[in-house]
Amino acid sequence: MLTVTEPALHRLSRRLARRKAAEGMALRFVRREGGWKLCVDHESAGDTTFTHEGKKVLLLDEDVAKAMADLTLDSRPESKKLGLKLYRDPPRED
Repeated sequence: MLTVTEPALHRLSRRLARRKAAEGMALRFVRREGGWKLCVDHESAGDTTFTHEGKKVLLLDEDVAKAMADLTLDSRPESKKLGLKLYRDPPRED
């Protein structure tokens, strides 16, 4: 499953607030030309959800959740923009 750090959840929450997203809306990762993009959407059945301070901030449908299973979403504090970065988790040593 995608790992989302607390700083990334905070950034997602701030982005929703700036966009004045309606109650019940959250950001959703979608595959677009050039990579992953975030768009505001409502929750659908089967979505994986991530919350920050009791509010849903990120949605993944089943296909996206599978595609992002070994990724981590983190925040880049030095960035003035959204400042989010997806990276591949290091392999686990069992």
